[in-house]
Amino acid sequence: MAVGDHPDATLDEPTQVLEFTVGDERYCVVLDSVAEIIDRQLSRSLPDAPPHVVGVMDYRGVTTTLVDTARLLGVGSNPEASRVIVFDTGKEDDDVYGWLVDEVYRVTDLDPSDVDDSPFGDDRTRGIVRTDDGLVVWVDPPTESPSNP
Repeated sequence: MAVGDHPDATLDEPTQVLEFTVGDERYCVVLDSVAEIIDRQLSRSLPDAPPHVVGVMDYRGVTTTLVDTARLLGVGSNPEASRVIVFDTGKEDDDVYGWLVDEVYRVTDLDPSDVDDSPFGDDRTRGIVRTDDGLVVWVDPPTESPSNP
């Protein structure tokens, strides 16, 4: 899928994104999709959960699915990462979920001219961002709970 073909693409003006690391890789998501960034909380494992689901944790009184982001993105596994990017799909019947990440890097304005089409053709990768210090993969979080494969 080309960047311009993405259903949520707003590439005619700068977009704020949150950059983060998973292992040695850098990624970003649209800042509007992020509810909060927190330190990892105590979690409980779930029987029969998909391989990318580490378990659940309590986030402000809401049971929250905790995702091994490295495994979800296909770049290994890091279920012990220390930071959590919390997403809320905004759907009443859906739960909040968190992506485990190693480090939250920065919030930045993304200029449309710095985004190249994704060479992968998948639904999760929105594009490749060229920055002064390397490439960043722009990804979309799932629009529903990742515990429902």
